[in-house]
Amino acid sequence: MKQADDFDEFVRARWRTTARLAYALTLDHQQAEDLAQEAFTKLWFHWRKLTDGSPEAYLRKIVTTTYLSGRRRRWIGERPTESPPDAAVGPGTAQVDERLALRAAMARLSPRQRAAVYLRYADDLSERTVAELLGCSVGAVKQHTRRGLDALRADVTFTTTDELTDPTTTPAPTALARRGSDD
Repeated sequence: MKQADDFDEFVRARWRTTARLAYALTLDHQQAEDLAQEAFTKLWFHWRKLTDGSPEAYLRKIVTTTYLSGRRRRWIGERPTESPPDAAVGPGTAQVDERLALRAAMARLSPRQRAAVYLRYADDLSERTVAELLGCSVGAVKQHTRRGLDALRADVTFTTTDELTDPTTTPAPTALARRGSDD
């Protein structure tokens, strides 16, 4: 019974972080919850062997590999088509607009680029750790990260803080997606 209690405590302690990682990879709340639940389920079957090791690192590896292998499967079904509203003009919503633009730009990255960028910069993991999680070389992680960041820089521009605080200027929409401006 001790093993089950330890696992329950671990799940309660790590659920939020795991769900956040899953969301960063899937960019969908429901898929993120499913991914996190699947990862914890897979972890349960190996829990007895991991109590001496590092279950956090193994859980992160499960989330990442499950996400990447799930992306390989072809699923033909419903896809949500809800698009965000038009960008607001007022300075009070600039952060929301930027967040939506960044989310849209992240969605356009390949799964490996998205995972590499998130794990390197949001989770602050080393290139070697990310390489182990993604099952590739450190050079591949550098390449995925560089290409992902280049794509994000090309896709999204942000307003400066001066534009947000200067009452004499009316800021333009804060984030412009390159693909959207070609239309």
